[in-house]
Amino acid sequence: MNRDELIASLEDIRRLASACIRSLNNDRGATVKASPGPNHRPARGQESSAPDFGQPVRHFMSTHARGRNGQQRFALLVAYFSKGNPDTEIDLQTIKNAWTRMQSLLGKFNTGYAVWAKDNGWVDSPKSKVYVVTPKWIEILRSDA
Repeated sequence: MNRDELIASLEDIRRLASACIRSLNNDRGATVKASPGPNHRPARGQESSAPDFGQPVRHFMSTHARGRNGQQRFALLVAYFSKGNPDTEIDLQTIKNAWTRMQSLLGKFNTGYAVWAKDNGWVDSPKSKVYVVTPKWIEILRSDA
């Protein structure tokens, strides 16, 4: 299944779910707000659509890292390279190399970002200089930027 087919399928699922919710609410006599159209942009502080790990890393970070602090950016990079999979280990050097290539976008790398990202529960370090994302990393996308 290619990307366009997947997006179309997900839109169909969203429309069906909205119709089911409307039906349930109408059974109770409640009014229902119409679901947003395809060009809807979430308000600031709302989670945007699921992150697209198929994007180039620079585009992914440009989309999700603006307005975030260093530890959030660190966790986003770990999430990007692991495709959000908590079982995938990412070497610190991979993160530093990517960060250096995007220094104009992300600022100067600080190893403290890894520690602070761990303190916030967004990443973990199963061994020295190796990081994995935790399921809690997704809250970065929901937080106010």
